Amino acid sequence: MMKRLTIKNNAKFTVSESDLPEAFRRLAAFEDIYDELTSSMSTIPAELTKLKAAGKEKTIRYRELFGQKLVNNQIIALFERHGISFNVKGHPEHDI
Repeated sequence: MMKRLTIKNNAKFTVSESDLPEAFRRLAAFEDIYDELTSSMSTIPAELTKLKAAGKEKTIRYRELFGQKLVNNQIIALFERHGISFNVKGHPEHDI
């Protein structure tokens, strides 16, 4: 299990000075994941549409992409439960 670096007091978060470098590293990794997720939110539907138009709905690639889209939707729902929301076009709107 990952050691939690932030301490929540009411609606505010703090990090001990000794944990700041690791907290920044984790934040950067989170932001990279977030960027990758939002990017795939726009590319996956376009690729699914292209495959569907070509009659390739039964291919492994189509099914993999469709599965990834479902997983991404679950991850997005988790983010939204924690105050990080996405707009319709897949670009983030931070509500932190």
